[in-house]
Amino acid sequence: MRVVIVGASKIASELAHDLEIEGHEIIVIDLEESGFRRLRNAFKGQKIVGSGTDLEIYKKINFSSEDAFIAATNSDNVNLSTAKLIQETFNCKRVGKVIRDPFRARAFKQTEKGIGCPIIDAANHLKETVIDK
Repeated sequence: MRVVIVGASKIASELAHDLEIEGHEIIVIDLEESGFRRLRNAFKGQKIVGSGTDLEIYKKINFSSEDAFIAATNSDNVNLSTAKLIQETFNCKRVGKVIRDPFRARAFKQTEKGIGCPIIDAANHLKETVIDK
């Protein structure tokens, strides 16, 4: 499957690596070339410098509703708005977004799918492995 990831954050870098190992075709879009330094040296996917809200980028790569999309920048607002743009413009069903603010993540999880919150996930993991042992 082809997966487009907006943002070259630490989370995006790990995700790109894991998905590439699984055999997926990965495209990472970031505002600045320097953002790609977080990607592992072995990354073989495509790197595009630009804004995740620039629809011309998606037209150039022939993005379709069959592709997967993940918004993983360091900005919750960018992730939410970019994901919404992709869902509405391309009728994309496989959309994920990283929300770093746990209060915002909890609020959006009630109405939307595909939200990952590293703070909530880490807290839950620690509780399960240390406290609920």
